[in-house]
Amino acid sequence: MRKLTTKDGKLPLIVTNLERLRMIKIKLVTFSNNVCTMGKAYHDEELVCHTMELPWLKNQKNISCIPGGDYQVAMTNSPKYGPCYKIKNVVGRTDILIHKGNTTDDTLGCILPVSTFGMLDTLKGKRFAGLSSKNAYVKLMNILGGETFMLTIERH
Repeated sequence: MRKLTTKDGKLPLIVTNLERLRMIKIKLVTFSNNVCTMGKAYHDEELVCHTMELPWLKNQKNISCIPGGDYQVAMTNSPKYGPCYKIKNVVGRTDILIHKGNTTDDTLGCILPVSTFGMLDTLKGKRFAGLSSKNAYVKLMNILGGETFMLTIERH
């Protein structure tokens, strides 16, 4: 019988890459205007939640959403938001998270899961907002179960 490990005891590349194939995949399809970026997050072609982000301003730190592309995302423990997900390897950016929030005032480039969109009374007056962020966040967290996942962002 052949061994599945190499001389140093590690699994060969062909076996370790199977883990990536099993990884949960979330697809985020977005549209940006001058106020915000609105999106829909899908798992297995089923809508999980809507999302709200900053508008696309060429990936400028703290004022823009991140570029479209494929990203690995893993659980982290944020000092500000507690357990949440961190998007890895965003070119030119750091600390891009997926966390609860309702308006673009609640993000510096992070992705906010929301249930729907509407108007919200804020200290700055009525604002366009994502609503029921906590419910959307919990639904997303239940699907992900704390596992690392692949996020594909399509910007339109």
